[in-house]
Amino acid sequence: MTTPPAAAPDPESVLEALDAVEQLCGRHEIAALEDFLESCRNFARDQTLNIAVLGRFKAGKSSFLNQLLGRAILPVGAIPVTAVVTEIEWGAREQAEVIFTDGRAEPAPVDSVGEYVSESGNPGNVKGVARVRVMLPSMERYRGIRFVDTPGLESVLEHNTDASREWLPNVGMALVAVGADPPLSRHDIGLIRELGRYTPNIAILLTKVDVLGETERGEVLEFVQQQLARYWRGAVPVFPYSVRPGFESLRAALEAKLLAEVRSGARAQHAAILRHKLDSLLGECAGYLQVALRAAESADSEREQLRRKVLGEQTMIDDTRLALKLIVRHAAANTRPAFEALLRGDELPLRNKLQEELGRQFPAWTRSLGSAAEGFDGWLRDALKRAMAELSARRRQQFLEPLEKAGRQLSQTLQDFRNRLSDRVLEALGVPLKTTQMELRAAEPSSPDVRIGKIFDHNWELISWLIPMPLVRGMLFRHFQGKIELLVFTNLSRLASQWEEVVNSALLALEKESLRRLDGLVGTIGKLIASAGRQAPAIGQDLLRIEELRRRLNGNGG
Repeated sequence: MTTPPAAAPDPESVLEALDAVEQLCGRHEIAALEDFLESCRNFARDQTLNIAVLGRFKAGKSSFLNQLLGRAILPVGAIPVTAVVTEIEWGAREQAEVIFTDGRAEPAPVDSVGEYVSESGNPGNVKGVARVRVMLPSMERYRGIRFVDTPGLESVLEHNTDASREWLPNVGMALVAVGADPPLSRHDIGLIRELGRYTPNIAILLTKVDVLGETERGEVLEFVQQQLARYWRGAVPVFPYSVRPGFESLRAALEAKLLAEVRSGARAQHAAILRHKLDSLLGECAGYLQVALRAAESADSEREQLRRKVLGEQTMIDDTRLALKLIVRHAAANTRPAFEALLRGDELPLRNKLQEELGRQFPAWTRSLGSAAEGFDGWLRDALKRAMAELSARRRQQFLEPLEKAGRQLSQTLQDFRNRLSDRVLEALGVPLKTTQMELRAAEPSSPDVRIGKIFDHNWELISWLIPMPLVRGMLFRHFQGKIELLVFTNLSRLASQWEEVVNSALLALEKESLRRLDGLVGTIGKLIASAGRQAPAIGQDLLRIEELRRRLNGNGG
């Protein structure tokens, strides 16, 4: 039995809480809460409940939504396709609206959505689309709810990942799509953990269960539930799902146990999520003010000594900065040899595959040497480009491993520093500094533009149309075989170099972000410790005000 939802927060209480946090952040220079504050304002402003479908690349998000809509509006494919956040909701008439990054909004036919939201229709988001809104009369049963299709969070397309993460603060309810094979990766766990800051309503959509037998399906479901229980005290419901015929019962269960309940209580759900967001915001703000209060209650003459006691000598901070830089430098220095070693195992199979294909293609090119050269050039260029693109996609996760490893190491180094800082704050001020895990997420770089080198080195191979083929057929075939061997090696090296370039660029961005977080943390604590004694009464009043606002929001106020 579910607990009846609490009454919606009073609108005046919501605005008062938001305004209070904004004032306190400005007064005490708590810049860390600015993004969270803005997301709460946006959520309070929009009464429509956002159900975001998030997850890894190819987890089945768009397919799920298309089936829900009963119509193939969102693009699906074998490569990353969703390049732009797409919002779908009820509308009195069928229409789509494209909102561009420069603020423009233009109407568009619903059937043309793919031209704006797919990677093929809008590669790299060259059209500058911020988001696309789709309104359908057929969504009447979901009135008050907005479904959101988000770019895959593990896509190699950098703008995809950024778009999803920028959208996270707008989440009302999160439906995290997780493919049944493999189930629940570290990225899924990290995403769910991050979502918990923005909404208490999270469910797992275990997609593509049609690839499993009934016994395997039960084992995977049990595994996912066990893994979720390791990280969350509250239950995270899991719904097995497939868009294929024969799995109608699973779709009916999702509708009855989740979507129907959300649909009937969208307003209450929105209110509960808003209360959760605001309570978290006020709690984090109070934590910062507690540090400021204890510092302000210390004697002014002890301020510098207190700062040194908490932050330590500058060498401690410098050592942490150096450690962050060394992690990235070490990772960047090893990407090229690691990628070359990874691709070395693909060289022989690819070479043999192309040699076999050459044997089938060669007889069609025997009219003249020129036609053979031209046919070979076009065929091998296309074949190599397909092969390199396929390898790039298939090995993507392995190419990204140095980036992920560096991100974990940087996160741990920052967390170790924060833990030491927390211990120092507790020792010096008697209050602990909240040690929420500071996870660094690398924005996955765009997959490199696969470029193929020259097939021929000599012009005569392209212009010798008059040499009779019977005289050179055998020699030419062997020459082409040699070309394949050389160009497979050359283009595998080129692919390794291309991935080295994009991964190392992402590593440097990760280093910059880690240093920014370190400096931001040190700067924030330094400013809080600098709170003068005369500020203590005002800070105390601010804390009482936050406590009162939290009581009112949770229905305990007088």
